[in-house]
Amino acid sequence: SSINIEIAHLRQNFWPIVLLAVIGVAAATAITGYAVHSFLGIPLLTAMLFGALISATDPIAVIALFRDLGVQKRLAVIVEGESLFNDGTAAVAFQLILAGIVTQQFNALMGFRQFLVVAIGGGVLGLLVGYAASKITAWVDEPRIEITLTTIVAYGSYLLAEQVHVSGVIATVAAGLVVGNYGSQSGMSPRTRVAVWSFWEYMAFLINSLVFLLIGIEVHVAQILESGWLILIAIGSVLLGRLLVVYGLSPLVNKLGEPVP
Repeated sequence: SSINIEIAHLRQNFWPIVLLAVIGVAAATAITGYAVHSFLGIPLLTAMLFGALISATDPIAVIALFRDLGVQKRLAVIVEGESLFNDGTAAVAFQLILAGIVTQQFNALMGFRQFLVVAIGGGVLGLLVGYAASKITAWVDEPRIEITLTTIVAYGSYLLAEQVHVSGVIATVAAGLVVGNYGSQSGMSPRTRVAVWSFWEYMAFLINSLVFLLIGIEVHVAQILESGWLILIAIGSVLLGRLLVVYGLSPLVNKLGEPVP
């Protein structure tokens, strides 16, 4: 997603994307977790862990629906842009809450500081990796080599970030944005750009299909039926969290930038 999205569109919708991806995911985690804790009696930190796990939305089905319905491009950019960064927020929140469960100590202020270090560190590392890769692409003009290089950038930035204990997800997103918006323009021929974008568009389709296929294989219908009411309550809690976050943040978003209907 990050290699195919234009930074200009992200810049135009900066406030809705950032507020929903950071404050929105954090708030949805808290609301969902507290609702699950209240309704199902699950320990609070464990319920918050569930909230962190479930609060980062996947836009694949939504974007496809937008295309079918002819929804305005801006809304698609906001949803897709938010989904680029919400994984990083949710992953960091998940790690912090999990550490709190293991140690039985959770310090919100320390957690916030740690979140900033992990998130900003991942972003800076990704920018550096993406910039270095963009310079390398200027030396060659062979689609297969440059596709291989972008693959190394995608996985290498993640693994490198994890080694230095910052966010691998955010590092990958930042690296993809740089390669897609700077490297592709300065170091790739039109033929190579088409090949790289087509490759990653197909890979996104393939990997998302495999993820949902594997989930379907792993799920046992009998277990779902046994826990039907618990699942419905959990779904209701998730929807409540998202509803309150989207409509709660909308007035602030509209004051800071171009209003979202």
